[in-house]
Amino acid sequence: MNTKCSLCSNRSACFDELSINELAKVTDNKAEIVYKKGETLMKQNGAASHIYFIKSGLVKVHVENQNKSLIIELANKGSMLGISSLNHSNRYNFSVTAVNDVEVCEINIEIIQNIMTNNVGFSTVIINDLNNTIDKLLSRIYCLSQKNMQSRVAEMLVFMSVKIFGKNKFVMPLSRNELGELTSMATENVVRMLKDFHKKSIINLSGKKVEILDLNALKKLSS
Repeated sequence: MNTKCSLCSNRSACFDELSINELAKVTDNKAEIVYKKGETLMKQNGAASHIYFIKSGLVKVHVENQNKSLIIELANKGSMLGISSLNHSNRYNFSVTAVNDVEVCEINIEIIQNIMTNNVGFSTVIINDLNNTIDKLLSRIYCLSQKNMQSRVAEMLVFMSVKIFGKNKFVMPLSRNELGELTSMATENVVRMLKDFHKKSIINLSGKKVEILDLNALKKLSS
């Protein structure tokens, strides 16, 4: 049974711009679905049929080229995905895969487009979200093209600690191969950097458990 958007305390801020009738339309045209770890939510170049709101869990946003994949973003609770497809030839320009079990609201894209046409406030928030996504993408491009390996791994650890988990101790959700895809590095180089940070007492590693011991040091290394 779908949760009514008007009663949901976990909804995206953009829905605060909607009227009761508009929220009801969204409720009637969405589905709440759980994707298991490794399942695909959106496929690059696939027909854009839905916007996805992450209620819980973690996903990786990645672009694929032949047998290679580059993770351009990790998104968790509160993120909306697929917005860029609203004005992108009705195709998804990236893939989204569940890193762990993920609960999402899939909203019919035509309903979103219709509401945007008639609700300026809602459209403004959506456009601002899209601009923020572009800013994050530009930052990622700079990181991957201009920063050395040490800086890339340091930035990844800061992001995990501050943005994803909000604490200095966490279990790394990505495989070694995915860490390579996130930092655009060979897997062995990522592992070597992590071990080097461990030896320098910047982080503590125990299997997949990570503890940030010196966040300021990581921030300096990532800049």
